[in-house]
Amino acid sequence: MLSESEQNQLLQKLRTLHSDDEKQLEVVFSESKRLIVEAPAGYGKTKTMISKVAYLLATGQIAHPKKILALTFSVNAAYKIKKELSEHLPYLIQSINSNQLRINQNLFVSNYHGFCRHILKKYGYLLHSKLSNLDILKSVDDSRNEEITELLKISYDNALMFTKYSDAVKKVDKQYLSKFFHRYTDGIIERFLDKDYISFNGILALTLRLFHDYSEVLHFYRGYFPVIIVDEFQDTNVLSWALLKKLVANKTQLVFMGDSLQRIYGFIGAIPNLMLEAEQLFSMEQIVLEKNYRFMSNPQMLQLDKNIRLNAKKPDAPAIQTNAKIPFIFANNQLEEAKKITQQISCLLSYEDGQLYKIAILVKQRGVNIEKIIEVLIEKGISYFYALFGDDDPEYLLFHRECCSQFTAQLRKDIRISKVTLRKFYLKIEETFKHSSSPVIKSLLNLLEVFLSRVLSDYSFLSAEDKLILIRDTFDNRTLKQNMEYVSESVIISTIHGAKGLEWDYVLMPDMEQYSMPNWYGLCGACNHKSNCNLTVDSRNEKNFIEELSVFYVGVTRARKQVLFSASSTRFKANGTTQQANLSCMLKLPGITLVEQ
Repeated sequence: MLSESEQNQLLQKLRTLHSDDEKQLEVVFSESKRLIVEAPAGYGKTKTMISKVAYLLATGQIAHPKKILALTFSVNAAYKIKKELSEHLPYLIQSINSNQLRINQNLFVSNYHGFCRHILKKYGYLLHSKLSNLDILKSVDDSRNEEITELLKISYDNALMFTKYSDAVKKVDKQYLSKFFHRYTDGIIERFLDKDYISFNGILALTLRLFHDYSEVLHFYRGYFPVIIVDEFQDTNVLSWALLKKLVANKTQLVFMGDSLQRIYGFIGAIPNLMLEAEQLFSMEQIVLEKNYRFMSNPQMLQLDKNIRLNAKKPDAPAIQTNAKIPFIFANNQLEEAKKITQQISCLLSYEDGQLYKIAILVKQRGVNIEKIIEVLIEKGISYFYALFGDDDPEYLLFHRECCSQFTAQLRKDIRISKVTLRKFYLKIEETFKHSSSPVIKSLLNLLEVFLSRVLSDYSFLSAEDKLILIRDTFDNRTLKQNMEYVSESVIISTIHGAKGLEWDYVLMPDMEQYSMPNWYGLCGACNHKSNCNLTVDSRNEKNFIEELSVFYVGVTRARKQVLFSASSTRFKANGTTQQANLSCMLKLPGITLVEQ
């Protein structure tokens, strides 16, 4: 416990660190046992979380050997937080002679799968002996019936039980998941583990089964983690939410941080309206962070962020007071648009102010229109990094599965994580795909090399076990794309979904037209305003509107400095023919004024 003078020193450090941001400091110093924090992109969420942890530790609220449990949706976010904590906590609480070891002793930071792996390696033997060696089990995607049938040598009907459960996770079908929970987990134990396999969903489900069958294990962890902090809470899926609710005891202190407007993973199971559900379930006090620090030096971007959020808050009549003026390129056709975008990129890459800028071109999906931009970039000799792959792209899935398989095979021979072993692993993957000319495979090899290098540099502070978990979770969660911030190319071409959680100096959002952003499946297919794209939001389309607005918002907030939109009066259809195009309804939102360049 700190002395009074030491507490005063810490309070002063925190006030200085947070520039007297009262909302951030309210989160840090709050005595409430149940907090839910709305933290939009650029509002200081990570800094606030680190200070909250520092305050809890420094004021003696975590008695040894208990720990704070910090969980997040993505692998990348978990290890970014862990890195930030390792760098900044010693400074904040150095007055009590803290060090790296002490911090690790009082904190457990992970994504949900990493956390479950940790538990199953310790206590999973109660369900099946092979769970003690979880790291050397081979991964199977239980959403793919053919893969399960082939690898496990079971019938199509038997495999269907696993794929239906995976589908229910994506659809947030709580009734189905509950009804078939024991059948599914029995199947994982009897069919998968007996043949040295494990599935992505199985890791979460078996941890839930362990807690269900062995209440003393659950009781231990409820006491072991008196404080639970969750980042990216809006992206939590139904199995992770069930796990989290299990861990919460009557006295558990909770801090959930997230942003409902950044929930763009509904298609893979992120629970709708989860922040409201949690707030009501646990009687949580809500705090909303109010200052956007990312765009503090750019009033127009600051206004754009505010106005998009106002549109989300009241879609039918947003309380807009001032329009945001945002640069916009308009062209007669896609080729002209591509040339204007390339010219804009050339200007940004000229480094006249001595800066080496990073630029992202972000689109809703891969297609003929973005390919035209790529053609012009090649023609002008501008190098770029190709990241137009989705989570369900066959090559993207294949590459991660091969990494899982090869890494598991290597662990069976040598469990060390060193420069030599990681290089050996990379060369095996490179050899496996040496005959592929696919731009997706080429990019993934690049990302793999960058990622393995970061394991030894950026994450050198991790223990050997944590490094191993980081690598396994990256492959299992299929998140190599989260390393594209660190590639050498200055220009990145990515989908918005692939770019979530990442940032660049400048973001260009082309093809801001009907059927591109939003696309047919988002809003355009069911819209009654196809002739002019002047969308009217009402009860029939509000849900789809918010989902598309969320994607738009995530794209905008990937920029550190400025976003630039572009569109053309004609666009390419999927079959290669052209058609007249209306300007996207996203650019006609109340509060946006386009300034043509």
